[in-house]
Amino acid sequence: MMRSVLTAMIALVLASAALAQAPSLPTPAQEAASMRGYGDSEKTCQEWTDACVTCQRSHAGEPVCSNIGIACQPKAISCTKRIEEKK
Repeated sequence: MMRSVLTAMIALVLASAALAQAPSLPTPAQEAASMRGYGDSEKTCQEWTDACVTCQRSHAGEPVCSNIGIACQPKAISCTKRIEEKK
């Protein structure tokens, strides 16, 4: 009996240590902040994407973004359409 309790305790400690070292995934709020942050820093970009979420500027200049797809693996954020400069 004592041996099985000790084995269970060791297994619990090892499982806790493994979970503590697991990398954390970004929350949906962090993902959105990153996409919105890109729009804030790239003022000439009209549309941008990370291959999962697509954002574009509204007429008011605020970003409007789509929802992330199921099991999508985001890539680096890139601008897909820039505002044309007037000549």
